[in-house]
Amino acid sequence: MKIVELTQSELRALEERRSSLDAIDCDIEDKNRLITGIRDYKGSEYGMNQYGLYQVLSVHGRSSLPVELEGTFTAPRQITQMIDTLITEGKLIESK
Repeated sequence: MKIVELTQSELRALEERRSSLDAIDCDIEDKNRLITGIRDYKGSEYGMNQYGLYQVLSVHGRSSLPVELEGTFTAPRQITQMIDTLITEGKLIESK
């Protein structure tokens, strides 16, 4: 692996990028604190946000959410049906 030296402007840009990513992480953590009634369904955690909509917080064994589970849902039934569909299609593995 080759060592690459960065210029001062590149270092500043990299530090600004890291700072903005830290700010995004803090914002996500703050929003997740507002989620109540966290439930677990087949290894996927979901809960209700402050607007009365449901959202999936995490899926066991994955670092990110599948695209189908991103966003908000009006009822938990929609989330559980989507999880069942993803398990049937083999896109998710049911935790035991």
